[in-house]
Amino acid sequence: MDGTHLCKEITNLHDDIVSAEIVEKGVTIASHIKSGTLPKLERLFAQTELYMSILQANAEHLGRPHYLLTHNDNTDLFFFSIVVNGRKMILVVRISVPYAYEEIVNKMREYVG
Repeated sequence: MDGTHLCKEITNLHDDIVSAEIVEKGVTIASHIKSGTLPKLERLFAQTELYMSILQANAEHLGRPHYLLTHNDNTDLFFFSIVVNGRKMILVVRISVPYAYEEIVNKMREYVG
């Protein structure tokens, strides 16, 4: 399955999911947006990858990190660490607010595993 198809499937999990992107080393390598355009966030993505690696390095003390969430005025961002063919990547899911947090998180965690 290609990354763009995966991103499209994720956006179809819930009406409030606006887009999904797969990011590697701060660069979007696959994405799907329901409509319109989204601002480029490469710097944020690179910083998030670094932070995720720090959390994973401390998993023995904190436990395994499942996802990161940034709650903003207009859009929330969920960051899931994924590994594809041995390559570490971040799945970024943008969600319009307000939304049913538990419903989306459960669907995303079930899908991502």
